Amino acid sequence: MKNNVNLPNELTECVKASVHLAISVTTNGKILYISNNCEEILGYKKDELIYTSLKRIIHQDDTFLLESYFFSSPTEIPCTFRMKTSGNEYIWFETILEPIGHSSGKYEEVLLKLHMLYEPSMKKKQDKKVDDGSLQTLITHHQFSEQLRGQSSILLEEAPFPIIITKLGQIVYMNTGAVNLLAVTSRTDFIGSSIYHFIEDEFHEVVAKRTQQLQLGHSVGIIEQKWKKADGNIIDVEVKAVPAVFDNEKFEYIVLHDISSRKAFHDIIHRSRERYQRIVQNSIDTIAVIYQNNWVFINDSGVNMFDANSYTEMLGKNIYTFLHPENHEQVRQFIDIVNKEKKEVNFSKQSWYTLQGSQVFTELIGIPTTYFGENAVQVIIRDISDRVKAENLMIQSEKLSIAGQLAAGIAHEIRNPLTAIKGFLQLFNIDFEAKKQYFDIIFSELNRIELILSELLLLAKPTDIKFREVDVKTILINVVTLLDTQAILKNIQINLELEPVDSLITCDGNQIKQVFINLIKNSIDAMSDGGNIYIKTKVSNGKILISFTDEGCGIPEHVMRRIGEPFFTTKEKGTGLGLMVSYNIIENHNGQIKVESIEDKGTTFEICLPLVLK
Repeated sequence: MKNNVNLPNELTECVKASVHLAISVTTNGKILYISNNCEEILGYKKDELIYTSLKRIIHQDDTFLLESYFFSSPTEIPCTFRMKTSGNEYIWFETILEPIGHSSGKYEEVLLKLHMLYEPSMKKKQDKKVDDGSLQTLITHHQFSEQLRGQSSILLEEAPFPIIITKLGQIVYMNTGAVNLLAVTSRTDFIGSSIYHFIEDEFHEVVAKRTQQLQLGHSVGIIEQKWKKADGNIIDVEVKAVPAVFDNEKFEYIVLHDISSRKAFHDIIHRSRERYQRIVQNSIDTIAVIYQNNWVFINDSGVNMFDANSYTEMLGKNIYTFLHPENHEQVRQFIDIVNKEKKEVNFSKQSWYTLQGSQVFTELIGIPTTYFGENAVQVIIRDISDRVKAENLMIQSEKLSIAGQLAAGIAHEIRNPLTAIKGFLQLFNIDFEAKKQYFDIIFSELNRIELILSELLLLAKPTDIKFREVDVKTILINVVTLLDTQAILKNIQINLELEPVDSLITCDGNQIKQVFINLIKNSIDAMSDGGNIYIKTKVSNGKILISFTDEGCGIPEHVMRRIGEPFFTTKEKGTGLGLMVSYNIIENHNGQIKVESIEDKGTTFEICLPLVLK
């Protein structure tokens, strides 16, 4: 993964400037660049952070502040927050967001110039608790408070937000808003006391650092802190502070905003995210996010399914390097549909290769989502390899069953042409020269024998599943050729009505042929007194409908409900697998089978399959 990018002038100048750390991020928080000293300060290598989310290294309590800061308009007011080191400690930083300009006038990147305020390894240069001072200092603060209240009552007392003024951390003034916020019963009791009485211990060091900056006349950023009210209750507050001068003395002007409700709501959202993440990580199915054809997220089940040792072996890799080539075009169309139509889409069957070269069969669901504000697809991938193996075993079992059932018909199929051949050969013995015209008939019958034997062998032997473009009409004609004589022996006429239009489908020809054989044989078995079988095709709305209608005894309603169940059969010597296998084959070809039946009238099976799009 590359971590050297072409930097805009603003970023180049920033890196040269005296800042502790420089980070360039997208407006959605994706890290594009981080200065080389990130390992020295945070303990992370650049490769660990580039193209990841900034929130990954932000203190949980500060994420809402930073999100709000990102989505607001660019401002000169700095923001103060904590960043996590690789050792799980936190460093306080202050930053201002600076948009990185583009020729279009719009900006999609933001530069963070980070100034380090405090880190755990720093020695405490001063005691956290500021001494309340001597009696004379206390009297001075009380006098200043009264003086300030008298001169600025409208500006301060009636301000719609809590205000506290301190001098080196000692309270010299609190307006009514601050008194109410902190549940102070007597304002005068706290004049001259340390502001640290109200601030939770974990924030003392950074507050001391901010106080030093304010005394030097420097501005400080917005910060979120936990304060303790006079009644002992803890509240979350957003703190803004600026340096102030009054009678040539320096003070800290502090504005508070109670954000307890907002933080509680944020905690609810955060817990909801955590629950969702736990569900995703603990799912037995693979859950992943695909962005620009690359894996950008994958859970533990996905790592295991692809035989990877860690996420790094998967993230950033192109999905098509894992996907079987025969499924490439289908998956491209699948992703396009999810992105364009913004709806959940199912994709019944595809195969992948793991990092160890093993083949995995899956089915997946695509759900529209976003990745750093851009369209992406979340996929839920279920490993169905065991199911596919079981289905293949059942298909092979059904093939052998069909081959056995066809044996009698095959004997008739072969005997009839052989009889014709023998008869004509006998005629040759009488007058060889005069009977040459019978050669065509002999070769025709031999070709028929060859075709029938080929169909039987093709049906009986196991073959690899291969999807190709095949004409449905051709398959139907071949199947009818195979079964026609068997039907005639039972006084059954097979009628083909094929619509003269393109009928190409993407399929495994042998499997579709097996479905057609199953349905025609069922129709033959259902007509013990003879009759007609009608096979029709119709093209509509990008799909082809193939119907098989017989004039048999029909299917009772209580039996209709169980059609397709494994091992359910009404035949004395049936396996109960034929229709179940047929249903599975059609489903794996993204098709459907419908059945309509009237007792003593007959049954119609209708197959719907998608045509090849031209």
